[in-house]
Amino acid sequence: MENKKSVFIKVTFLKISNIETVKEQFSADVFIKARWREPSLDHSKVSDNLKLDQYWNPKLVVQNVLGSPKQSSWKELNFEMLELRMFPFDFQDISVVLTSEHPIQELEILEDEQELSSMNVSCFVDVQEWELKDYVLSDNLGFFVWNILIIMTIISLLSFTTFAVDNTKPQNRLQLGFTLTLTGVTFRFVTNQSLPKISYLTKLDVYILFCMIFNFCISIWHAVITRFKDNSDQDSMDFWAFIIFIIIYSVFQLIYFMIVVGSYFWRRRKVEQVEKEYQEKAVKLIGESWKSNRKITSRSKVRDGRASLFFG
Repeated sequence: MENKKSVFIKVTFLKISNIETVKEQFSADVFIKARWREPSLDHSKVSDNLKLDQYWNPKLVVQNVLGSPKQSSWKELNFEMLELRMFPFDFQDISVVLTSEHPIQELEILEDEQELSSMNVSCFVDVQEWELKDYVLSDNLGFFVWNILIIMTIISLLSFTTFAVDNTKPQNRLQLGFTLTLTGVTFRFVTNQSLPKISYLTKLDVYILFCMIFNFCISIWHAVITRFKDNSDQDSMDFWAFIIFIIIYSVFQLIYFMIVVGSYFWRRRKVEQVEKEYQEKAVKLIGESWKSNRKITSRSKVRDGRASLFFG
């Protein structure tokens, strides 16, 4: 369509805070700059009495704002559909979704290629849980690895210690097994509070559920072995059960590690490619000084980046 207008958008995130994984929302101070050509103003002198409301307006709307969006508002509570299948080894977009009240035949919304969208990284307050990239946010792995995965690994490994109790005392074995299983269930409820109510399992869910089921299976074995009266058979079966449980546990840990690490680095390469494109654009628009300013900023604050922009 010949009369279709192109609206070029530049977004500056002045501040991002209160990123809540459970509620899938975040708070942000965002400055949005829209640029388009107005033919009626070509070759005309700028007048102090210019009435801008008489000219065409793109009527932009921030789609993912909770509540009624207002043009005069600088701070809004936004929602973001988080993709958490890889949690906590995930990368997330913190986005501003722009649409227009005009039909799609009248305008198109494009990223401004003459100006650089950016973010003020010095005002990012959730550095303990999130790490900023040039394009997305990624979960801070250390927080979840040390506080969740390592603890569940310890709980599941302790289930092997139940085999140290003589198999003629199943009541003691079962007591230890039930205690470890209940500990895992309790820990599961605690970790659920840090995740939104979603209909699929995250990588963290898979690991925790395996550890719980593993402890449960060992407890079941300690109950089943009492049905065999011959002590020699009990000793032999108990030994091989111990070996089989070790193999199952080791194989799962190996497969889980390979899947998580492989998926993480595959997604990381994709993010790095997008980061590279953003950095090339920054150098093209700002020059080599952008790199030197970036290095100075990174010395004072390690994490540097921007959030992404989506158009509707």
